[in-house]
Amino acid sequence: MRAALSVILTGLLACAGLNLAFSQEHSQSKIVVYTEDYKPLYFQDESGQILGTATDLLRQIADAAGIDVDLHLRPFKRGLNAVRNNADHCFLALWRTASREPNFTWVGPLEIDGFALFALKDSEITLSSVEDSFQYYTGAVAGWTSTLELEKAGHPHLVLVDQDGLNANMLAKGHIRLWLGGLISTPYLAEQAGIEVKTVLTVQEVDLSLACNPEMDKALTDRLQEALVAHKNRLPPENPNRMTQ
Repeated sequence: MRAALSVILTGLLACAGLNLAFSQEHSQSKIVVYTEDYKPLYFQDESGQILGTATDLLRQIADAAGIDVDLHLRPFKRGLNAVRNNADHCFLALWRTASREPNFTWVGPLEIDGFALFALKDSEITLSSVEDSFQYYTGAVAGWTSTLELEKAGHPHLVLVDQDGLNANMLAKGHIRLWLGGLISTPYLAEQAGIEVKTVLTVQEVDLSLACNPEMDKALTDRLQEALVAHKNRLPPENPNRMTQ
């Protein structure tokens, strides 16, 4: 009898251990996410709330994955440095380029973005290469991949700003002739500023993804990625005739 009770007790303890492990693995977790002002994907409204289409998507997949998200909006460089120095931090969001690939654990793509050179709608500027833009004063955000690419290419007339929205005002007033900006964000910011712009040269298209510190628990990023895939599988197929920016 004692032997039988011992076997039963051992089995119960083993089951309890498995259930505890399962519970711990799938328990609510928390990550800290830094983001920037990049309308309409992520931005802070007048009341201090962080909103935006990509922000909403992150909250949805994090909720599905059982993960709490602590969001903070900071200037690009400051936020990215915080992510690099803290294992439980992520950045919403980064262009997933070849040079950045090994430096982060990625969840995405959240969007397909990229960068281009824009001018006012009535501008006569035409470009066939990045080098053609070198003769024009060009607004760009300090530290962005797009800016670093043009700096590397040797652009002599970049006008650096801390916030992308400043480029709209400079373009409208003639302080710059070109605006180096995101495929998604630039038309939106231009419209908000009351100006019309056109794309004169698309430089690159790239995945926009959540970038996490490489030391983050892989189980967390795996859960987020699975939730993202499940979310996208539930969406209706994209209209192939939809106009892209």
